[in-house]
Amino acid sequence: MEVVRITSRMLAIALLATGLTAPTYTLPPPGGDGWRPLVFPRVEKQTTYERVEFDGAPALRAQARCSASGLVHAAPGLELARTPWLHWRWRVDRDLPARDPRTKLGDDYAARVYVAFRFEPERASSFERLKRAALRLVYGQELPGSALNYVWSAAEPEGASWPSPYAAQSRMISLGAAPAGAFREARADLRADYRREFNADPPPVEFVAVMSDADDGCGETLAWFADLRFASE
Repeated sequence: MEVVRITSRMLAIALLATGLTAPTYTLPPPGGDGWRPLVFPRVEKQTTYERVEFDGAPALRAQARCSASGLVHAAPGLELARTPWLHWRWRVDRDLPARDPRTKLGDDYAARVYVAFRFEPERASSFERLKRAALRLVYGQELPGSALNYVWSAAEPEGASWPSPYAAQSRMISLGAAPAGAFREARADLRADYRREFNADPPPVEFVAVMSDADDGCGETLAWFADLRFASE
């Protein structure tokens, strides 16, 4: 019987054909299967989200009018060691006036994509653990710990980062802004960004969220989200 010897080149071609060299974790279109509302108890008005077809592809239309809410999708089994890059497309047709994002009044964004990570009590202070126990009673479930927020921001240059004025364990990272009227490709290395912001390896991912909010400054925005996926690069 003839023995077939598999060379490294043959193996590379085979892996490329099966896609194993570039693993991906693709989320359903925003607003579709598996996405659920994220509302905030002290915010009276919720952002309007609508699934639409945009240039023949599914997208999510988000319109905020003095409102704030989001949509979240759980990410069980996601391994950032294999797929640390988050990719998506977004577009803003109506942006907000630039305000200081380090203040609560300026913590509004026409578009943000963020990733929430599992709470790790062993890394938290006694006060933080007590506070979270109280929040668990209010919300009826364990809340995520830290988060990375990637925001569409004309107020801060691309790459700038700062703590959220509402929660120090939630970090804001500006991806800049772009002219209205066209989708923009975006991507972020979650593992590298988490290590830079928190000086630690990231815990497991709890969920991914998209959000348009204009409640703090009572403004109006119009944005679009599409094609969220995790990849190896």
